[in-house]
Amino acid sequence: TRAAPPPPPTPAASRSVPRQQPLQRTSAPTDSPNPVATEQPAAELDALARRLIAPLSRLLRAELRGDRERIGRLRDR
Repeated sequence: TRAAPPPPPTPAASRSVPRQQPLQRTSAPTDSPNPVATEQPAAELDALARRLIAPLSRLLRAELRGDRERIGRLRDR
């Protein structure tokens, strides 16, 4: 008592969709970046990196230590 296989899917009715012509966009002339404005974000990024390096390195060391404990190898050698 096997069920008959489902009928094959019918192809979707094709619709004729008019193709749009590609738009040619021109970019507006850009001004050169302000040197003072670029130094400020760089300084903020540097400060952020300094604040994050200690917590991230602790997390990485703990993760590596956990991996070594899991495989039963507490020392690197």
